[in-house]
Amino acid sequence: MAAVAAIAGVGMMVCCSSSVAAFMMGGGEETPAAVPKTAAEIAAADAAAAAAATPSMLKCLDTRNRGDKGWTNASNGRAPHTEAEARALCAGKKYMSLECPTTDGYEVWCADDISDMPVLADAECMGTTTDVVPGHPTNGGCDAGGGTYLTTDGLNMGGAHRGSLYAI
Repeated sequence: MAAVAAIAGVGMMVCCSSSVAAFMMGGGEETPAAVPKTAAEIAAADAAAAAAATPSMLKCLDTRNRGDKGWTNASNGRAPHTEAEARALCAGKKYMSLECPTTDGYEVWCADDISDMPVLADAECMGTTTDVVPGHPTNGGCDAGGGTYLTTDGLNMGGAHRGSLYAI
């Protein structure tokens, strides 16, 4: 019986010492992430993943003085660009600004200098416009149509002299 107790004690020592060693080496047991089981949990997980993957608009800017800041119209008109296409149009710049959406797409402006650009409420770049941009109390011909001001990639398309600013 003493031999069994001695063996059990050695086993406990090995067990405990390996746990202590793992702890001291920075290891440890990882808690596995919960796996969604219901359709609602799966849909919520998918929505959360999509939201995390969508880049966040830095801010909404009044872009009437963009010409003075050296911004360039990379799209030369409106098109339904993907996020990757819009970013590629502004390669080498710090920012891209999406503006003036219509049913044909939206404009892509590229910029390095955003200093002294008036910041607007985010809603101004999401289709809820007010008269905060004089001369453009509504979207002045920039109407995305269909009730959405989001690209297929989830980017805000801005408005009339209302630029949805994204980092490149």
